Amino acid sequence: MLYSSSDAMQLLESLGNLMESKIMPNARRIDAERIFPRENLDMLFKHGLCRIPFPSRYGGLELPYPVYIASLEMLGMACASTGLSLAIHCTVCSGIEMFGSEEQKEHYLKPLIHGKMLGAFALTEPDAGSDAKAIQTRARLDEHNNSYIINGRKRFITNGGYADLYLVFAVTEKGYSAFLVDKDCNGLRIGKYMDKMGVRGSTLTELHLNDCIVPKANLLGEEGKGYDYAMEMLHTGRIGIAALSTGIAQIAFEKSLAYSKRRYAFGKPIAEFQMIRQKLADMHTAISAARHLTLSAAWAKDNGLDYALIAAEAKLFASETAKMVSDEAIQIHGAYGYVDEYDVNRHWRDARMMSIGEGTSEIMRLIISHRLLRSDVL
Repeated sequence: MLYSSSDAMQLLESLGNLMESKIMPNARRIDAERIFPRENLDMLFKHGLCRIPFPSRYGGLELPYPVYIASLEMLGMACASTGLSLAIHCTVCSGIEMFGSEEQKEHYLKPLIHGKMLGAFALTEPDAGSDAKAIQTRARLDEHNNSYIINGRKRFITNGGYADLYLVFAVTEKGYSAFLVDKDCNGLRIGKYMDKMGVRGSTLTELHLNDCIVPKANLLGEEGKGYDYAMEMLHTGRIGIAALSTGIAQIAFEKSLAYSKRRYAFGKPIAEFQMIRQKLADMHTAISAARHLTLSAAWAKDNGLDYALIAAEAKLFASETAKMVSDEAIQIHGAYGYVDEYDVNRHWRDARMMSIGEGTSEIMRLIISHRLLRSDVL
């Protein structure tokens, strides 16, 4: 940890106890039965997790951002499905804090960080993923009714169907813009629920907007600046995904370490074999590096620095580390890792999403190289 204030440590200890006693024991069932982790989210909201980094005037705890990121790592260990849903929710909260009006912060941010509302981030479309500027959703200003009319289709929306508020990106006459769309807005409909490989408790849906009427007051920030807002929110969200990835890697490693000590082959624990020891050493070293990079990105954000580069580095390295570590965990467990008996392959399935969501590893490499070349670091 980069911070050790008593308040922060007490909160992290309380959250850690909650996750170990209440959330982790149900993670396997949530994944297997594809249960949306509403109860888990409610417990975490009650314990103040989402309030950690936000200003006290909106009901936040105003603790350093690395404290929030440390809590997300623990949540990644306990239940990645719960972690992903909460991380996306907090990305929406961050967007409103950074770009919303005071009225929007009072009306939406306060209930969101207290868990009275759940948020969803709606940028991706069927033909616009990594190329966010290709979105086709359109918003037309209706001056007569003081509202916008939005038409379009979104895809791969985390928390879809359960969210109370959707942060929707659309193109207006002035360019890319962002809107706060309540779940009961006329013209908003949840499309199909999408089955997926991992983090199966966190929903992924389509979102249909057919002449969806949104009050003009629900325009987030300035019209035409939505693309910049989306990128800033994604920079923030990538630190969260890096933390979840580190947590997934940590739990996969801990299971592997414990198994290697009790599994015997050729008359001795497999932990005594050099190849197993090499795997464990590489896994632990990569996790430590991922954690340090992630917390460094959180520190940079917390101190008002340009953190886009290090956020991309943290997301890239931590998500790739989660894949490597969870894959090695399966290898160490052998057939027991491939089947479900030891609940190991779930972590690989969860990790596989982390190098895709919030920007693929390939996009992270493009961002990193672009930043380096632009600043003449190379």
